[in-house]
Amino acid sequence: MKKNIITPIVSILLITIPFLSFSQTSNCITHSKTNEELAANPERLALREQLEREYEEYLRTPENERAGGVKVIPTVIHVIHDNGSENLSKQTILSAMEAVNLELRAQNNGINSVTPPFNNIVGDPQFELRLAKIDNDGNCTDGITRTQSTTTYEGGENVKSIINWNDGSRRYLQVWLVNTVGSGAGGYTFLPGSNGAQSNGIILRAAQFQGSLAHEFGHWMNLSHTWGPTNEPEQTSNCNFDDNVSDTPNTIGISGSCNTAQESCGSLDNVQNHMDYSTCARMFTAGQAARMQSAANSSVGGRNGYWAQSNLTATGTNAGFTNSCVPTIDFSLNETQGCEGLEVDFEDGSWGADEDPSWVWSWTFEGGTPATSNDPNPTVTYNDAGVYDVSLTITTAAGSDSYTRQNIIMVNQLGGGISAQYQEGMETSSFPDNSDPMFQWEVESDGGLTWQRNTTAAFTGDASARINLRSITAGNVNSLISPPIDMSDVETANAFMTFRLAHANRNSTNHDEQLRIYASRNCGETWTLRYTESGDDLNTAGGNVTSTFVPNANQWRQDQVSLATMAGEEHVLIKFEATSDQQSYLYIDDININPDHGVGVDEIETLSSATVYPNPIDGTSQLELNLTEADQYTFVLYNVLGKQLSTITRNLSAGLNRISLNTLGTELKSGFYLIQITTESGQRSIRFVKN
Repeated sequence: MKKNIITPIVSILLITIPFLSFSQTSNCITHSKTNEELAANPERLALREQLEREYEEYLRTPENERAGGVKVIPTVIHVIHDNGSENLSKQTILSAMEAVNLELRAQNNGINSVTPPFNNIVGDPQFELRLAKIDNDGNCTDGITRTQSTTTYEGGENVKSIINWNDGSRRYLQVWLVNTVGSGAGGYTFLPGSNGAQSNGIILRAAQFQGSLAHEFGHWMNLSHTWGPTNEPEQTSNCNFDDNVSDTPNTIGISGSCNTAQESCGSLDNVQNHMDYSTCARMFTAGQAARMQSAANSSVGGRNGYWAQSNLTATGTNAGFTNSCVPTIDFSLNETQGCEGLEVDFEDGSWGADEDPSWVWSWTFEGGTPATSNDPNPTVTYNDAGVYDVSLTITTAAGSDSYTRQNIIMVNQLGGGISAQYQEGMETSSFPDNSDPMFQWEVESDGGLTWQRNTTAAFTGDASARINLRSITAGNVNSLISPPIDMSDVETANAFMTFRLAHANRNSTNHDEQLRIYASRNCGETWTLRYTESGDDLNTAGGNVTSTFVPNANQWRQDQVSLATMAGEEHVLIKFEATSDQQSYLYIDDININPDHGVGVDEIETLSSATVYPNPIDGTSQLELNLTEADQYTFVLYNVLGKQLSTITRNLSAGLNRISLNTLGTELKSGFYLIQITTESGQRSIRFVKN
């Protein structure tokens, strides 16, 4: 077998895996420094060469003379989050830690189903990752930190400057969990001796924590991929490389499958190896375990210091050590807004301490039933409309901490919405917030960039609502939800919404950004889909815009959404839901709900028919009216915002009458318009469209 002294510096995980999958399916492509780059850093090069010499010496040492036994590695999990799914619960983290520790002792599920001949060479690496009980400042901890930061969407070396427990020392294996690794990868780590103490550790997408930690720990303990230091698996050239482990056969590697009969380099491949990318990874070989133990005994990269008794004592990971900490209070809830009778499930999310029997939870629910609770995860009912605070205090043997979330619960009075006709142009500077809770818009987001008011572009006025889909992870959904609208006296024909939108594609492929609009009659418990546009149909720019998209007046489009199924309902919510494909900005302006309502519905008995033809209008369009009697009529033209544009009065005779629309206005922009026809006996409304 060949020996490659200059091994890759950084391994990178690329393919996303389902969380809690016990099989390692993530690709870990090496973005390594070249030999020339290493040669330019004599100190790092010397360390890497020293580590390989020590490994060769370790292999020559009789097994009974090696520094054996299980080595405990003090570990801290830094959760870098923006209140999204990346903010893993403590139970999820503990479950993942338990799973990886079983893998590092060859006791994991599936270890007894390793196929021949590799079932005879399963190795026990003899490591345990143990969460620290004392932090870098000597304070009490449970080994998990939580830091809210938008860097979670571009995770990399940047997060290490936000929180770092190895400032000039090597005491903890640090694992930073993020929403997205900035390079687009799934995670990475550094091999021993290839970096400094502060940058030492593992970066992982939170969604890949359990499935990928054993793989990355293998790299952290000086293991290469089974095919050696190349950039890609499944390349025939990989047969020319080696991983410096004698009992792992040369292989091209495998990605995203599990063919245990694969022979790629003249012998059977060990596809069930943690350092490959198969969907059935479950083992390290005895040779890999020896290479990891050799690295753990070396001063290169300081791996021998982590499990030293003095460090275990300093980090509170020595056998028998216990502590009792004051937790940092936090909690989550499944609903924040609803109708009277709203039921909310609360969940304690406090961190920084291990729960013990001394803990006492004291909840206070303003406006809720019950008003107080000692349950760690209570359910509360809100029967009366209002905006309410929630507080939680946890008292432990070590002390107590409290946290209040103000105005976190909004309960709407069913039928107490904005009366019928409603317009929103985002002109209020605090939008989506409003000093009057009745006009409050809500934003639903996984965290990070989402809907916000902007004054960069608007069709009418100075502002619009905008979302930067270009910088949001593909597939992420962000919603903008209206305040409740009372449509109890709106007729079906008048139940609709118009709005302006602007959007552009950034490239010609893979553009599938989507805007969906839903309506709810039960405070958002269920939603009815009323509108969908995506891809090219959502593009109003007429082509691709590679720079930041700022629409001009001709790049806005007006669309109409039927709300007929909501007519007669006393509490209606409208939801604008945007799904990212990392294309461009999406703008919304001039939202008008039930714009015809309130114009007048009393019929004119002497008016047999009224029609705009042709419609959509052009320069020849006319308003045609059939009258049974002569009378005086007033015609008022409104735009979709309800703004009066012009008015004329005509004495009309019995029979057919034609009035050119040019007399009402010739400089009309694209959009919907309304003509209100009035006489002494009543009113009628006619709508038309200008394309």
